[in-house]
Amino acid sequence: MRRRPRGKTILRCPHCGSDRLIFEGGLILGQLYHCLACDYVGSLVLETDEATEKRTAT
Repeated sequence: MRRRPRGKTILRCPHCGSDRLIFEGGLILGQLYHCLACDYVGSLVLETDEATEKRTAT
């Protein structure tokens, strides 16, 4: 079985769906992300790739 090539990974905010996320911290706290659009701070983010984004947009 051959794998399909994956595109660039896109992280999205689970609250507003924006891709304007920055990495806040790690280590003991785990991964924390901050959404610049809605001020969400948390470890849960949605991860997609460019191929999926293009396929769902059409």
